[in-house]
Amino acid sequence: MNGRTLQADVVTLFAALWAIFGVYHIGMAIVTGISIRGFTFGTVGLGAFFLAIRFRARASRLHRNVEARRELVFLTLVSLALVLLSFTLLG
Repeated sequence: MNGRTLQADVVTLFAALWAIFGVYHIGMAIVTGISIRGFTFGTVGLGAFFLAIRFRARASRLHRNVEARRELVFLTLVSLALVLLSFTLLG
């Protein structure tokens, strides 16, 4: 296994983790109901789904040997912001 394959597999793992994170937060939004907290859960969940889709697209580009470093930096910063938002607003 070379470095590029390993990197693509790690990015695919992150896509799966963001999808699970999104499912959890959307489920919590449904359980919480119509409130500020429910809206926050839903927003974080949709953001997580967005990141899962972007990480999955990134993994497919890594498998095809087409690389975009700027997008990886952007995805990392958005990931950190979403995690901080989740922990700050939702405890």
